[in-house]
Amino acid sequence: MTLVYAVRYFLVVAVVPPIFVVGFLVSVGAAGARLTADPAAAVEALTPVLLLQLFVASSGYRIPARRGHFDLLLTSPTPRWQVGLAHCVVSVAPGIMSWICVGLLELAASHGAHAGSFATGTTAAFLASSLVAWGTAVYSSRVACAIGWLLVMTIPPVARWVSPLQLLGTTAAGSGSVALLLVALGAAAVPLAVGLLAIVRGATPLEVSQ
Repeated sequence: MTLVYAVRYFLVVAVVPPIFVVGFLVSVGAAGARLTADPAAAVEALTPVLLLQLFVASSGYRIPARRGHFDLLLTSPTPRWQVGLAHCVVSVAPGIMSWICVGLLELAASHGAHAGSFATGTTAAFLASSLVAWGTAVYSSRVACAIGWLLVMTIPPVARWVSPLQLLGTTAAGSGSVALLLVALGAAAVPLAVGLLAIVRGATPLEVSQ
């Protein structure tokens, strides 16, 4: 039950502030309106959801932990790996749930004729970028990571190679789809593992009051 306790704790301390939850609700509502008009417009509908997910999943761990926000949890019997896993789950869950909702709206609007929201590339984009965003933000802050993601998305030579938006709606035949998904998740596993290791092994000294 310690993992459940950790998840509940991060929900209470609002690792994902309510304003971002509202943002996801607005994005899903806008996606529903777009898909109602054009059921084949999954990529356009999902773009704002994925962009918002990059910012929200980059929640940051070390800075709030050093400020004492997680003291009650860190002094509990909950293992550090469960603390890190719970922090990751709470950080990425709103975006993942929003993506699934848009996918269901697409299926409903197209009467099952379109499923671009669940294409291999789209799945890889949401799962991998969520894990990468969380893992790279463990030692940083949401603001710093937001600046980094904005640069990645707006510098064309960089965006062409690393922007997850490039994967939305892409498909691959047969074993190619599995390979694409495995490569994306394999790449995302590195920052995820590094982030979890930093939480498990790293010291978290409190900041000195100014």
